[in-house]
Parts: sequence; C-alpha cells; structure tokens
Amino acid sequence: MQVVTQEFVKNKKVLLRYDIDVALKQGERGKGKGESQIAEDFKLRAGLPTLKLCLENASKVIVIGHLGRPARNASHSDAGGPARHALQGVAGGPEGKVVEELRVAPVVEWFKNHNLRSYIESGKLVVLENLRFDPREEACDPGYAKELASLGDVYINEAFSSYHSAVSTTIVPILLPHACGLHFAEEVRVLGGVRDNPKKPFVAIMGGAKVADKLPVISVLAGKADAVLVGGKLIAEIKEQNLSLPKNVMVGMLNKDGFDIAPETVSAWSDLIRRSRMIVWNGPVGKIESQESRVKSQESEENLGSATGSYEIARMVLGSEAEVIIGGGDTVAFLGSIGMLEKFEEKGLPAGRQGFVSVGGGAMLNFLADGTLPTIQVLD
Repeated sequence: MQVVTQEFVKNKKVLLRYDIDVALKQGERGKGKGESQIAEDFKLRAGLPTLKLCLENASKVIVIGHLGRPARNASHSDAGGPARHALQGVAGGPEGKVVEELRVAPVVEWFKNHNLRSYIESGKLVVLENLRFDPREEACDPGYAKELASLGDVYINEAFSSYHSAVSTTIVPILLPHACGLHFAEEVRVLGGVRDNPKKPFVAIMGGAKVADKLPVISVLAGKADAVLVGGKLIAEIKEQNLSLPKNVMVGMLNKDGFDIAPETVSAWSDLIRRSRMIVWNGPVGKIESQESRVKSQESEENLGSATGSYEIARMVLGSEAEVIIGGGDTVAFLGSIGMLEKFEEKGLPAGRQGFVSVGGGAMLNFLADGTLPTIQVLD
C-alpha cells in the first residue's frame, strides 16, 4: 500500500478523500447565529498533515467526503432537498434545516480557522458538498465514480473510518493512481501491531453497545490478550442473550440503575490495567450522553453520574505504563469533553510511552477482527 509523498502529488490535481464525518452542534447566539458548528474535531485534526503536504506540493486539492446520513431525495420530508448536487461545490445544494446541518459549510469554516483560508480563497483548496446527498455514492455507481475521478490526477484516501464500500472509497481508487494518507497508514501500522505482535501483558477494554458487532472482535482479542474487560450496554446484552465467552473475557457488573459499571468492577479491573504493557480501549463503559456540561476537567470533583466508570477507567489507563490505543467516536468525544484526549496521544504521555487515538470505531474493530478492510484491499 503506497503512502502519500511529496513526489506523488507534485504539480498534480489531488482528489483527497477526507474524514469530514464529524459531530455537529448548533452555534450559540451571536456566534454563528445558530448555524451548525463542529462539536468534536479530532478527525479533522488527524488529517491535517496529509492535507498540508498536498497543498504545499500539488497544483490543486479537491476534498471529498460524507457527513452523516442526509435525505437522498425530495420525498424525504424530514430532510428534503434534491438528490444530486455533490459536484456543485460548497455554494450549491438544497435549503432545509436538517440538510443544512449536514452540509460541509462548518467543515470549510474549520479549515479557514486552521490557517487554510488563503488556499480556499485562491481556489487551490476546494471542498465538495456532502457526497451522500447523491444516492449514487453508497450505491457504488460506476458513472458517479467516473465523474469524481475526472476531477483529479491522483487519489488519496485519508478517511480510515469510512470503511464500507462506496464510490469515493472503493471505486475511484481503481480509476486513478492512488495512495493512502499519513494517518491512514499509521492506523494500519498501529492496529496491525496489535493483531500481529501485541506487547504483554495485553488488556483490551470493550464498551458501548451492539454485542453482535463486537462479539467477533472480542473473540479475536481474547485469543491475543491476557484479559478482555467488557462494560457498557454490552454487559446487559451478553446476559440477555446468554452468550458463551472465552474464560479470559471478564464481563463487568452494572450499578443499580444499569447505566454504569459498578465500583466493584472498577476495583476488580484496576490491577490488570496497572500491570499491562498494552491497552486497547474501544467504547465507554457507562452512559456518557449529556455529561459535557457536568464535567469541567480531569480534576473536577462534580458528580459524573453514569460517566464515573469511564472516567475512572481513563485515569487508571493513563496511570499505567502501557502503550495505549483508543478508538470509537463516543470514547473520543467523552475524553475530549473532560480534557483528557490529548493525554492519550503520544505527545501527552511520559517519555518512553506510546499512545494512539484511532479515527475509527467500527473500522478499528473490523480491522482488528479481520486484519483488513475493503478500503485497504483496493489500495493494495
């Protein structure tokens, strides 16, 4: 799999598949007049090195990507809007509240606020509208692929989390010389190391929900890890379905209201986490919705409610001597809301320790389970 270089993009028109599928929020009055704003920008930050490399060496960079799941045609009254306008650029597209929230304008503003305004104003950087406004994107329409491919000389994929088959991720690379982005390559390297040669003792922490999606990766990790610690809604789902798991999978206990792991579980896991040399964590171990307004900082003494378990686990993981790999949108958003996200990245850890935050939730889990993804296979 070729990784993007200066030589690869030199004086070329680059079609860059960027991870713009970020969480949005309504702006405060007087700050954008209620327009949508970026709520969590980690994915955008992760792709900046690749974007800047391209801007400094290419003749033009066309950014493409999807944002959420907008309506595909005017018959969808909850969102409205015509089916096709992805190639019209940021100025085109439908009007309507839900569709407006899923347009890429907030992403363009984010780029402008991160020292890329001159590139946008000069036309060297163009951000196309949300690809999912066009139903041909997810339908893998060859004609649509040709339309997109005609815009560039080379294609770069810097959207590791977008792993499902789509025109922009699995067909366009067939039509153009292609490479992966810098962060994409790092995702493959780090997660490949977890699969192939994990440091021991190795502990995996799995939270969130949808046990059907996570059971395959739990089984794979159980064959490699010393312990797999399971929290979140997975606890109730495993018990309800009476699932049989490997002996080294430790399913936690929920507290009385069922929204968080019990203090006894935090205590039982503490020694395993403290002694580990590698930790993979995907998914919060308790309900974290609406916690941001209650959590001010890592030192906050406020009642964290159902986020207490996730907060305590985060503190224990940081206090260990392990190499740490974090993934999952909810996990990243929670750690960002309490001011701990950067501490899990390598630059925030003590000398000699490595940390990595994945942009992928499902992509991370599927790669750990299968060792590859459709988007990796096409780049290979």
